[in-house]
Amino acid sequence: MIGKKIEESKLEIAKNILSNEFEYETELKLSEEIVQLCADAILIGQIDAENRITKWARETGEYAVNYGSELDVLLKNTSHFRQAIWNVIEEASMENNLSIKTVFEVSRIIDPLIDQAVYAFSTAYVASYRSSLSHAQEVFLELSVPVVPILEGVAVLPIVGDIDTHRASLLMETALRQSTEKSLTHLYIDLSGVTIVDTMVANNIFSIIYSLQLLGVKGILSGIRPEVAQTMIHLGIDFSSIQTHSTLKQALAKHILN
Repeated sequence: MIGKKIEESKLEIAKNILSNEFEYETELKLSEEIVQLCADAILIGQIDAENRITKWARETGEYAVNYGSELDVLLKNTSHFRQAIWNVIEEASMENNLSIKTVFEVSRIIDPLIDQAVYAFSTAYVASYRSSLSHAQEVFLELSVPVVPILEGVAVLPIVGDIDTHRASLLMETALRQSTEKSLTHLYIDLSGVTIVDTMVANNIFSIIYSLQLLGVKGILSGIRPEVAQTMIHLGIDFSSIQTHSTLKQALAKHILN
């Protein structure tokens, strides 16, 4: 009786728990689906009910991230959903004079399902959000290491900001790939936008220069700031084996004159 009442009231319940975080028709459909899943668990038993509601919650969590919905707003709406379900249970109990035992039996089905839905939804939302954020960071990093052709066989790789291990790996990969694809003979690596150079950064720059040499590409450094140069000296970093210029303009002027 309770399951049937929930099923008959699913549209009403769904309308009462809308968060306005999704497109109306989509959210109404998703809300009806979870109400139906709860009704089914009572009507036809709990076999596979947890798996079905977990599947619904994960798909909804991923959809929420793609749609740009806020997690806190959606989780806040959970209490409204639980309350709406229990209002229907109360109504069905009074109409049919159901025993307290029956109501408790229903609660042992409904409450764990709702808890599982919230858990699965939250974990799916967070996982999908992290994945989207990671992808956005990868795209940003790729855009932050452009190899810009300026003359036949000559290009500039301007580096701006700090260089960590991940970015250093991307710099290496981009420099080697682009040098090959663009048939470069010279690659000017401009460090004027780099404010901090430590031993790790210096070693990474060395690695890029020497790897370019293996491809027949001459790597040339420019734009080393005075304070960065002083830091490098204090660290005992030796760039004497690499061609360097104080500015990119100076480096390119020398290349053109030669």
